[in-house]
Amino acid sequence: MNPTGYLLAACIVCAILAAGCTSTVPGMGTPVPTTVITPVPTSGAISDPELLGTWYLSAMTKPGGQSPIQTMSIQMDAVFSEDGGLSGFSGCNHFSGQYTLTGQTLPDGKGIQVGPLVSTLMYCKETSDLESQYLEIIQDSSSYQITGSQLVITSELGSTLLFHKTPYGPTAVPKGI
Repeated sequence: MNPTGYLLAACIVCAILAAGCTSTVPGMGTPVPTTVITPVPTSGAISDPELLGTWYLSAMTKPGGQSPIQTMSIQMDAVFSEDGGLSGFSGCNHFSGQYTLTGQTLPDGKGIQVGPLVSTLMYCKETSDLESQYLEIIQDSSSYQITGSQLVITSELGSTLLFHKTPYGPTAVPKGI
């Protein structure tokens, strides 16, 4: 084949490729403008401004009033956020999860549910038992009651956590409830 034949063949291939790129799909016309409708969120979530913020644990009791805490030398806390987030420090590890206010009025206060909690996994021999009891009670929460700067959370089994709004030192903590 002579050079003119190669040039002619190349031009034909390019013309076919160019024609293929400009073709339209049958049935596809001009796009119709669409309107995006964004739903307006409803405020179905129940909130309690008094609950929001950081609460410092000062006492813990098991059902029947037994207190595994006699004096606390470590600071444990719980932080309730407006968006339903719950986080805090449990003596050795940090934890987080979600909480929901149920809107129920119960004998021990207002209804609350705490979703599954996740926690860091450091091991601290001196606080591990206390920490696991704290996390168990807070995760099994069924009600809460706020009186002034004091928060009492009660679990389904009757265990309680007593919190205060102000941090404390080891000598300022009461021995049980």
